[in-house]
Amino acid sequence: MMGGVPYGRPMAMNMADDIRDGLTLDSLTFRLGPFFFALPPGMAAEITLQGDLVQTWKTQLAPYPQPLDKVFFDARERPVPIAEVELARARHHLHRLFHALHLAGLENVSLRTLRLAHGLSTSSTLDGLRRALSRSGFFRLTAGGGALGPEQARMIGGPAARAAGMDDDLRSEDAGYRRLGFSPVYQAEGDTHARWRQLLDEIDQSLHLARLAERDKIHTERAGSVETPRGPWSERRPADASALFDELLPGLEWGDALATVASLDVAALADQPVGARPSGESRAVGGGTGSDV
Repeated sequence: MMGGVPYGRPMAMNMADDIRDGLTLDSLTFRLGPFFFALPPGMAAEITLQGDLVQTWKTQLAPYPQPLDKVFFDARERPVPIAEVELARARHHLHRLFHALHLAGLENVSLRTLRLAHGLSTSSTLDGLRRALSRSGFFRLTAGGGALGPEQARMIGGPAARAAGMDDDLRSEDAGYRRLGFSPVYQAEGDTHARWRQLLDEIDQSLHLARLAERDKIHTERAGSVETPRGPWSERRPADASALFDELLPGLEWGDALATVASLDVAALADQPVGARPSGESRAVGGGTGSDV
């Protein structure tokens, strides 16, 4: 029996044209999440695959809002030591890199990244980790794919936007950062490879700023807004951007799609810092059918 909808649910043998070359292939529709390890925690999506190609992706549940270090909340209210802000930023980025390396099966370098995050200080450097990443082949695994257009980059903001060539960064508007010689770093391509290069460059920059700020005892001076690791937080916290996957992932091979997901920090920011009890927030994006996985 080829295809059909027995008991109201489609079988795996639905035939459709491959969106790459027009060949007719079997398609499979299923649901992933909210506990699938390769997706942001809490996210669920209905996906149709043709072979290893993503034909459709429909985000149904947004990821759980992610909490940040308390120093980012404090920075919106009063001056705080820039060294503390930048170490917290670098630590956040290192945890994201650890997760991506773990998903890629690069256990040795992923554990090295996690140890660096846990022991991070103003004397830490990325030199050894960069060499380990190059030897591991991580950058070859993440080469190309998942490029963001200008509007998509603005929707996410933060390092993802700067990886796409934008130089928006609220730190540029803070006199304390200007005294440290801060200027945004950015890439041009906006794809998965550029996002990981951007993240490493921003970790390097954060460690450099933390060293200078600790030496000179420099504090932030601009209250009411802060550049978080996820993006700018002024009147509103960075919002969920997971619906972007619906337009970004179709047409990618499965491995490239998961690499793209890992490279994008799309979860909204929680309204409480790390360690605080989270408030309930609706995460529904849409409905759908298909087989749950």
